[in-house]
Amino acid sequence: MRLFRAVALIAMCMAGLAAQAQSVKVTGGQIAGTHADGMNTYFGVPYAAAPVGNLRWRAPQPVTPWKGVRQATSFSAACAQTAVWVTDPKSEDCLYLNIWAPEKADKLPVLVWIHGGGYYGGTGSQPGFNGANLARRGAIVVTINYRLGIFGFFAHPELKDESGNQGLRDQIAALHWVKNNIAAFGGDAGRVTIFGESAGGISVAILTASPMAKGLFHRAIAQSGNAGWPMNPGENEPYQQKRVEATGVALAKTVGAKNLAALRAMSVEALQKQPWSARVSVDGHVLREDQTSLYRGHRQNDVPLLVGWNAEEGKDLAPEILNTSEFTAARYKELATKLLGHTPSGDLLAAYPGATDAQAKASLDQLTTDWWGWRKVYWAGLQAKYGGSKAYVYYFTHRPAEPATPCGYGCGAGHGAEIRYVFDNLDQDKRQWSAADRQTAARMADAWVEFARSGSLPDWTPYDGSSASIVRIGEGKDKLPDFSLFQ
Repeated sequence: MRLFRAVALIAMCMAGLAAQAQSVKVTGGQIAGTHADGMNTYFGVPYAAAPVGNLRWRAPQPVTPWKGVRQATSFSAACAQTAVWVTDPKSEDCLYLNIWAPEKADKLPVLVWIHGGGYYGGTGSQPGFNGANLARRGAIVVTINYRLGIFGFFAHPELKDESGNQGLRDQIAALHWVKNNIAAFGGDAGRVTIFGESAGGISVAILTASPMAKGLFHRAIAQSGNAGWPMNPGENEPYQQKRVEATGVALAKTVGAKNLAALRAMSVEALQKQPWSARVSVDGHVLREDQTSLYRGHRQNDVPLLVGWNAEEGKDLAPEILNTSEFTAARYKELATKLLGHTPSGDLLAAYPGATDAQAKASLDQLTTDWWGWRKVYWAGLQAKYGGSKAYVYYFTHRPAEPATPCGYGCGAGHGAEIRYVFDNLDQDKRQWSAADRQTAARMADAWVEFARSGSLPDWTPYDGSSASIVRIGEGKDKLPDFSLFQ
């Protein structure tokens, strides 16, 4: 028995040695990750100092160096947040990233994933964002955390040039880290693609607009995201810096904090008890102007662009955007006006009727889906007209295999349904996946990596303003909207 235990212990030690990836020198010191199945992984790698104490709400600061070899074998805490659907440990100390790199990688393209979650929830370590299957196609995959909610989008006059948009500044800091360090993992710092979904897709849009992100990435993919910031001058008012700072001043008054120091002395729990809506601001630093003015002035970060949306997003997004599920005929025009930001035209109301409660519900769901899609198509049109790089647009109509338990969100071609296909992570969910599911996952993952590799999609038609240049992904027969109704 003793001999058996000794042999078993030796085998475990050898397995442990075999499972450790080669240590890598990065900003701050040496890290060691894990090696398995031809993949090197490094989890919980710090890219900035912990934004705690006097660094709360500051722009991200340089990472604090460490001595010895830091074990990068487990994910960090998620950023402090109020999202109940994130069950990971949460902390203000959360500015970390994760890396999947094929063994013997050499100047591979890099995909940097920015998670969604409405800027109030989410984390780069969610299981669906496991980057191994993408990386096996010949890429380095990086997922990041960034500050959220009241900690990531808090503006106050005392913060001066660092007021607001902290979460976006974190994303930019992570991209600086990638530029300076990714070669050590076999990545090509000259071929970095940012990609994200929902709030992550919105972040991609903002980063293409931000002068602070210039030169940090070379392609951009936005999945179901181009809201939450001004698309044209008519949308500027809610995002004005003074207006957003006023909400910070009002919160301080509510909690009896006389200054920023008093706010920083408050606990995470105390701050998160306060109602807070994370809002991007046109702060003059991260973001200077609306999307239309930016592109017309040729001031965007002009990189190849891939954008798209899903055929059934409205059933998930309409209640969130409109902050109600009371979709009745009596409230229909009011809610359509709130969604669009202006009174809907007669032609639009005729195309999306709301004479009965059932019509109102169906039309608000479809109107939200189509309005969501229009914002992606509009953005691609700006790039096609004013940019030097190509833009591509997809429309995801595929319906996944039914889950074993009832689906509550993102069902069918709902919001976020494409993510498992992009990452080719179908097997995380033990459904009876069909051949069409497998083919869709292979098609999307292959396309995303090819786009990261070359900045082009040889089998796709670049977007030229026509419906014919929108690429369908899936067998769904969903009709494309009449986007002229949204002009």
